Amino acid sequence: MNMLNIKYPVEYVSGVWKFVRAPRKDIKAKSTPDHLLHLVVSGSYTLKTNNRIYEIKPGNIIYYYASEDVEWIESRETVVFYSVAFKSEFFKPLSFENRVLKSTKKTVSAFERLYEYSLCQNEYSKTLGIYSSLLGILADIQIITSSTDNGKLKDDGADVWNNIEHKVRTEKKFRPQLDELCEMSRKSRPTLIRICKKSTGESPMRRIRNIRMAEANGLLQFSTLNITQISEHLAYPRIHEFSREFKKYFGVSPTRIRNEF
Repeated sequence: MNMLNIKYPVEYVSGVWKFVRAPRKDIKAKSTPDHLLHLVVSGSYTLKTNNRIYEIKPGNIIYYYASEDVEWIESRETVVFYSVAFKSEFFKPLSFENRVLKSTKKTVSAFERLYEYSLCQNEYSKTLGIYSSLLGILADIQIITSSTDNGKLKDDGADVWNNIEHKVRTEKKFRPQLDELCEMSRKSRPTLIRICKKSTGESPMRRIRNIRMAEANGLLQFSTLNITQISEHLAYPRIHEFSREFKKYFGVSPTRIRNEF
């Protein structure tokens, strides 16, 4: 007999939506904390995120991670898309080269079921349906990304930096020094700086600061931690340092953000 000790791969689902967006341009926003997936049903638009520009078409899956910058550059037609936000330590963030993917009929059907279950009145059916549909989507994405990785040259630099960001978040090393990042990646300073700039368009320390501030903003909006606990979580020696950097970055204090939610 095989004894299995399998942990549940998704801790919680924080939202399932169907959005209808009229033609628009020059709209800037942040993705949700943790993982966020979109499936575009109809319409097309130009998207900028992680310093990359994508021409989004119907059938595209779009992936965001941990409060990333999102710029909707322009759409000339109404865009309809499904969206799901969830927390998972098991599901590894997708590489930068796999942030926009072509869906399959199976994945589209899973998104449709996911949304239908989110409207279900029976909480038991709703919960089981949402989780089973989401797990099906994640399994399909694993297959899709495996096939795309096998069909093209892998961007080793992007993969190196993606692994660093994953370690920063999962190991909660939100205030590392550049030398620590070099040690994580086993790369020299010049090499790591070049890799980060190529992957994200930013220097390593600026990118880490953006990750730290996105984490702070997400915790203020969606967690039950108080501001002191958030400051400690982000490795600030004093809450005043955290508050000062947060206000300089966002233009408002952590207290104000917390009071708005």
